[in-house]
Amino acid sequence: MIPGPSFDVLHLGYFDDTRIIVVKEFVSQLSALGQSGRLEIFRLLVRAGPQGTCVDEIKRRVKMPGSTLSHHLDALTRCGLLTAHRAGRFIYYAVNWPKAAKLIRFMTEDCCAGLPKTFGASPDRPQSTSRLSRQVTGRHGGHDE
Repeated sequence: MIPGPSFDVLHLGYFDDTRIIVVKEFVSQLSALGQSGRLEIFRLLVRAGPQGTCVDEIKRRVKMPGSTLSHHLDALTRCGLLTAHRAGRFIYYAVNWPKAAKLIRFMTEDCCAGLPKTFGASPDRPQSTSRLSRQVTGRHGGHDE
């Protein structure tokens, strides 16, 4: 028998490496969102819904030069938070909802143990979704900033 690490040690190392790779993906996504222009684009596309928005409309709404916008869209697409598809002569960008949901789950999976699932809600009272309720509790919706 050849001396060396046992199967269990190799097995653990494999999963540790996998976790590191997954964390690196999340770091890349958070880094992309850490730039104000990219965050503005991402939030615009969140509001646009699953169909997304064409580049011309994004450019009109965020008011930045085309080359800068292209750079930001490319960074958000490379990290997996956006998808792009061509329809005729237009390119549409949309949020990659499964990846975005995965990032949100990662950010919240280890926190808030013992707290109600919805911040600001008491365990015995259903959460109101009105704008006034969000303002009172300090939570912001898609366009309350």
